[in-house]
Amino acid sequence: MQPELKVRKILGKTYLNENRLADALDVFGRILADYPDDLETLHILGNFYLASGDGKTAKSIYLHAEKLDPENKTIQNQIRLAEEIDDNNGFEEPIPTDLPAVARLLQRLTGKTQVINENDIMRAASLLEKIINSDSPAELVSKHLDEIDELLPALIELNIRQAHADGRTDLVESLRSLQLNIDYQLVAKEDGTSLEDHNHNLPNLQFSGNILMLLPDLEKKSNRMTLLKSTLESSGCRITERGDYVSGRDLKPDVVITSNPHTNPMLLEGLSALSAAGVPIILDLDTDFEKQPVSHHEYNTKGLGNQVRSNAYSSAISMASMVSVPSETQAESLKNLAQHVSVIPDGWSQQNKLWDKSSHPRKTINIGWVGTSGQLEDLLFIRRFIIRIVREFPNTRIVIVGDPQAYRLFENLPENRRMYLPVVAHEEFPYLLSQIDVLLVPLRNLPYNTSIPDTILMEAGAKGIPWVASTNPSFRHWQDGGIISDSLDEWHLNLRHLVMDEEIRRSLGEAGKNAAKSREMSYLGKLWLEIINQVANTKIVNAPHSASEP
Repeated sequence: MQPELKVRKILGKTYLNENRLADALDVFGRILADYPDDLETLHILGNFYLASGDGKTAKSIYLHAEKLDPENKTIQNQIRLAEEIDDNNGFEEPIPTDLPAVARLLQRLTGKTQVINENDIMRAASLLEKIINSDSPAELVSKHLDEIDELLPALIELNIRQAHADGRTDLVESLRSLQLNIDYQLVAKEDGTSLEDHNHNLPNLQFSGNILMLLPDLEKKSNRMTLLKSTLESSGCRITERGDYVSGRDLKPDVVITSNPHTNPMLLEGLSALSAAGVPIILDLDTDFEKQPVSHHEYNTKGLGNQVRSNAYSSAISMASMVSVPSETQAESLKNLAQHVSVIPDGWSQQNKLWDKSSHPRKTINIGWVGTSGQLEDLLFIRRFIIRIVREFPNTRIVIVGDPQAYRLFENLPENRRMYLPVVAHEEFPYLLSQIDVLLVPLRNLPYNTSIPDTILMEAGAKGIPWVASTNPSFRHWQDGGIISDSLDEWHLNLRHLVMDEEIRRSLGEAGKNAAKSREMSYLGKLWLEIINQVANTKIVNAPHSASEP
């Protein structure tokens, strides 16, 4: 698949995930205009027509797809479904490769698309003429703001007709797109389904008991636990944070949350006492320690190669009422060890204003990598492609965050073409990300790498930074805001495409930013409260609902 086509499909699917039907239809319609035999796009558009109840058009599209792939059972099933709802009435729509066809399909799907009648167009024309011929047009506009707002779709339609009469097809297309997006926003406004309302769809959970956060190192808390504590306190929870627990000395809590307790095996004595007292324990494991390789930089401090830590790890799992992890792959690997596992992904907090702070304009396109010595071989995996890009495009620069050894891999490049940024406190991490214009996340195909959560892609999204990444279950599930490189050969093509196309970088950055809204901690806090309430409810004996990734 051509990189340009792949990027466009990712963008279209991103819009679908966000329920932005108008944008998605526009993207896939344009793809089909350029690639009329693209099987996946034919299938997607056929599904749109099927969902709208237009079996005749859906069948026509599926039949074309079947000619391209006669053995495809899924398409054959879709043809049968289309035949079931084809009542032989009406006419067959053309495949929607232009905006009017997209608008008609959108109207069928929503049933609420605004129709511009001729009376509104006449009113808009009359008002526009008055404004143009007025001695005080600004004053007249001010007096008619409500009417202008009401007639905005009609005013755009007027301009479309004028542009068409003038032969300005490029302007017609742009105005149609604007009209379609305004129309869809009006529909969304009526339904109350905007992205900003997404978080309010969750129940307003609360927990009235006492929560003990029992952590292995209070001075070096993980960002995951730091954000969780702040979020739960903002929700009105009573939190006590300790590095140990002694029965008889310390107040017995209602629920315990502990993170990676095997890294400090002394915690197991306190956990054992709490478990014996009937206190439910939520065990958070932020890494798949069972797959962690010996070469990993944290293996000697957190890995299971040490017998004491390995025993503590198994004991903690056996005592846990619930195990929480950040990725589905990690949850899958624990299903035979833990009775109840919930997936709660990592998030970010809007309380940290650095996430919203814009970066200063720069003349270079900064290609960035964030990692540690344990990920050095992953970077080596694509090093030659980075060097090729930097040499090919004089406006690019490589930015290495965190590992001086990784920076030395590029010492043959001129100093003004490379930059090193040391690790900072996680509160300042958004600033480091703001120094990057395209983020690279290469991963070799190793068992441990398949369990890595989508955290770095989500954080890039929160900053509006497009990315190129290796295939990984969590990355592929997230997908928003960047390009997955399925093979080594695609790395250079994908990176080159992002460097060359500023509009693609902008579009992907916006898609990632929209997707990251669902990972803001005010949303994830509700998922945490859900499992806290579940384990605190002693009547629940079956496996609780898994708080899966949004």
